[in-house]
Formats: sequence, structure tokens, C-alpha cells
Amino acid sequence: MKNRNLVIVILAVICAGLLAGVVYTVTKGKIGTQKKQEASAEAGADETESQSGIIEEDGKKYKLNQDIKTVLFMGVDKEKKADLGNNPGENGQSDSLNLLVLNKEEKTAQIIQISRDSMVGIDIYDVTGNRLMTENGQIALQYAYGDGAEESCRLTSEKVSELMYGVNVDSYFSLTLEGLVAATDAVGGITLTVPEDYTAVDPAFEKGAEVTLNGELAEKYVRKRDIEVLDSNNQRMERQSQFMDALIEKMQSIQSETEYLFLYQKLEDYMTTNMTADEMEELTDYKIAEDTVKVPGEIIEKDGHAQYLVDNKELKKIILKMFYKIM
Repeated sequence: MKNRNLVIVILAVICAGLLAGVVYTVTKGKIGTQKKQEASAEAGADETESQSGIIEEDGKKYKLNQDIKTVLFMGVDKEKKADLGNNPGENGQSDSLNLLVLNKEEKTAQIIQISRDSMVGIDIYDVTGNRLMTENGQIALQYAYGDGAEESCRLTSEKVSELMYGVNVDSYFSLTLEGLVAATDAVGGITLTVPEDYTAVDPAFEKGAEVTLNGELAEKYVRKRDIEVLDSNNQRMERQSQFMDALIEKMQSIQSETEYLFLYQKLEDYMTTNMTADEMEELTDYKIAEDTVKVPGEIIEKDGHAQYLVDNKELKKIILKMFYKIM
């Protein structure tokens, strides 16, 4: 039987990330600050270099590794798949963004976690699909300007590619909030011990209490926070991490292909992907790294909202290491 750990972990990462909440901001007007313009210009130049497959950095030449393939996994905050034709800007947000980097030769995989608050140039579209302008905003918002399904996934994939110095995003896979609830219920609930007093979230969440979360309670446990406090996300992220670990453990207890197929079928109505069934199955051939690489940067508050400013210099080091080979 093939190793199912990769798909299990990815599903759990998506489910946990879905609960990041809906807090977004768009700064009106074109990307305007000199710093952002310079960073954009630098990224654009590097993207041009990367299109040739060769990048020169610190006196060394790097060649694009042709054995690398990527899949972007998205957790979408909209509870149901959107009906095509919804108004642009109202089709949900990609609150969880995880880029799976696959090495086809070594059969290894690595997850790169991208903050939903990463600031990028968001392309704004009208109801006919014409691009009107580009505004500085959180990357999660780009999803909203598609159709809530394939088009939204494609637009988000393009923004992730731009953020990651032009590396290809080959495939995508998204799961809606209802999918999280379905996943939790499908595995029979998640049992964990509440580490702190979270009775403000739900009376059942007393410190030290052992609780079994169904889908509804799971959403409360890892989603709710005080959006008026900038760092309120810290405790929530701890709860998300705890929940994710418990969900992974529960999913890894699946013993038969029948049970695994049942879980997939439960989630199918909440998923959007351009991957074939065979491509999804191929993911199980890869061994996933235990550590998750996070896109480096810092979070600040602006106009009452969180903004994640990516450290492009450090990110480039990651890109060169994971996507290129020294010539």
C-alpha cells in the first residue's frame, strides 16, 4: 500500500488553515510607496531571469531544477462553492495557502506556508472579467476576484507565482470551510485537551477539559478570535496547531483504502482542483518533510488590519535552494 501520509498531512493543513478567519484589507490606489516599487522592480527582474531557467546570485549561477513540480493547496473561507457569476470581490478568500514542492527524482516533498496577509498587487476585475487596476492588498483577497472556483484558483496561483519569484504553480487544490466541518465529522470527531481557558469561545472549552470536537465545535475552537487585537492570532494559531496535530493523528489511523475513499468522497463536493485522480494518487508516492518552511517576513498593523511584509531577500535564498541547482 502506498504511503498516504502526504495527502493526509495536506488535508489536515488545509482544514486547519481554513479557520484563519476573515480579516482583510486593500489599500486604495496603485502600489505607491517607493520601497514597494523597488521591491516589485527587483522581483520583476528576477522573474525575467528565472524565465530563462538561469539566475546569477552572489557570483554563482543557478539553473532551474526541471525535476521540481508544485501544487498549491488553498483553504477557502466561503462556506459553499460560489455560483458562477457572483460579483467580483465577493467570492471568498484563500485563508490558507500552502505550496507543496515535489522533487520527482528524489520522491520527496516540502510544504511552503504562505501567510494569507502577505501584501501583493491584487488585480481587480469587473463583472465582465476585464482587469480594472492593481491595488496593494493581502494575497488572500485575490481569490475573491475570480468565480469562486477554477478562475479564483488560477488567479491565486498566479499571485503565488509572482510572490515566489516566478516559479511555476503547476496544479491547485482548494477546499471550502464546509469541507473542514465534513472532514472532522467524517473521522468521528477530534478529541483533545483544552490547554487554556477558552470558555469565552464556548463554555465547553474549560482549561484541562478533554473534549471531542465535532465539525461545528472544531470551527469554533480554531477560528474565533478578537479581531480588534492585532496579536490575538497567536493563541488561535496555537489552537490551530494543536487541532492540526490531532487531526493528522486521527487521519493516520485510517487503516483501509475503503475508509480513505470514504473520506475523499465526503470532501469531494467542497473541493476544486485541476488535478486528475491519477495525479492525486501520485502524491502518495512522495515522502513529506516533517518541517514546514514559512515564507519569511514580518507582520505590522496598518489602517487597523494586519499586513505581512515578505522579506524578499530571505525568500530568494529559499527559492534558490528549493527550485534551483548550482551550475
